[in-house]
Amino acid sequence: MKKHVFFLLLCTFAMIGMTQAQNRGDIQLKAIEMNNIMISQDQLPSEGSWFSYVGDYSSPQIIGIGMPFNWGYMFPAELLSEYKGCSFTQFGFLDAGEEQFATTYTVNLYLGGDTAPQTLVSTQQFEITGTVGDVVTFRLDTPVEIDGTQNIWLTFYHDGSIQYPAPAVADVGNPNSRWLGIDGYGWMDVASVSSEAYSWLAWVYVDGYDWINESNESVSVYPNPTTGNVNIAAPGINHVTVMNTLGQMVYDSKADGNMTTLDMSSYQAGVYMVRVSTESGESVKLITKQ
Repeated sequence: MKKHVFFLLLCTFAMIGMTQAQNRGDIQLKAIEMNNIMISQDQLPSEGSWFSYVGDYSSPQIIGIGMPFNWGYMFPAELLSEYKGCSFTQFGFLDAGEEQFATTYTVNLYLGGDTAPQTLVSTQQFEITGTVGDVVTFRLDTPVEIDGTQNIWLTFYHDGSIQYPAPAVADVGNPNSRWLGIDGYGWMDVASVSSEAYSWLAWVYVDGYDWINESNESVSVYPNPTTGNVNIAAPGINHVTVMNTLGQMVYDSKADGNMTTLDMSSYQAGVYMVRVSTESGESVKLITKQ
């Protein structure tokens, strides 16, 4: 059962001057909090296997730089290796346009590249209607298969016809959540050129992962999402491993019994992969830390 959580977002303005980067000229990032928008948990693409670097949607903002630009996520191969054989088939996007003003974006997915996207494998346009605050989902015309050996980039482009096109939240601390690309400037980590950074707000759906994720139905992990402790229940738990979206192991411990508790209170907000080993096999679960 979904829980209904509502956030009242007050209208405030912030302008952040970005320092000059070598061979990049002057770039100015502008941010504005969304005005009196009510977002419910029901709007979020929470059913199924959705990936996002962001776990806290309470203060979304919209970003502009006064020119066309690209922004998005990079998912490292180390993280994706668990999902070999699955595919990215959908994406979710927060309508951050101007009221009652339809505008067109382009979503691009690339294979490869550590500091910039490498090979374009999926591209399409999609339209936002101007119903600001709505979370909308779109199916990819060309799904992208995960081979577990290449980084995958999920990026968005806007032509600058609206002033603030890119939805974001306060920086969640993961550099792969804040890639910015500008023609003539190249790709950069927003935090490398700004005194205040943001993480982009988007989701991508992994099709075929449910079979892996539910490979051991006897494993229960709750509450999810969490702000602190996570309970793991299953017959004969013997090992628990947690990895972040950088593919880094952040927890690894033996266990003994039918219940163990994982303290995630000090973890950064985002999605974590929890692998639970039991006497009957392994199960992989995704946990969102808020």
